[in-house]
Order: sequence, then C-alpha cells, then structure tokens
Amino acid sequence: MIKSYRLKFDKLLHETLNAYLLKVNNEEFWVPKKLCRKFILNKKLGGNVSIPSFFYEKIFSINEENADCIIIKHKPERIEPIKQTPDASLTR
Repeated sequence: MIKSYRLKFDKLLHETLNAYLLKVNNEEFWVPKKLCRKFILNKKLGGNVSIPSFFYEKIFSINEENADCIIIKHKPERIEPIKQTPDASLTR
C-alpha cells in the first residue's frame, strides 16, 4: 500500500493561508497546505511536494490497480563478510 506520492510541479502559481495553487502538466490544482509534506520550491524549475495517496488519486483519477507502476519496498539480502585466511608468506 502506497501512503504518499512525491508530486513534481512546474510552477507555484498562487498561495493562500490554507492552500497552494500548483501547475502540473499544464493543469492547475489547489492543494491544501495541511496535506503537504516536504514542500520544496525552486523559482526557475518548479518544485516537489509529498501528498497523501488518497488526495493524489482524487486529483489524477487513478488508483493502485490501474497505475503504470507499483512500488514495492525492497529489503536487500544480507551478505556475509569475507573471512581472510592467514597468508603463509607473513609467517616466520
């Protein structure tokens, strides 16, 4: 289950006390500030923000079943350290 999405936006068009007006792919969306996490703004390149999955699905009318990709949490396998053997040339 995906809890939040990282939304990359093109431009911050307007800001009020309670919401941001963001331009994403030539469309405008109001995003409530209380749902935004890690809001990063770059004046020239736009920015990005983390929003909850339910709000992302509401904006773009998608859900996990018909999404193009599925993100799975990856846990790497544990690799045992290589044991060094004593070198015969180092002994007297």
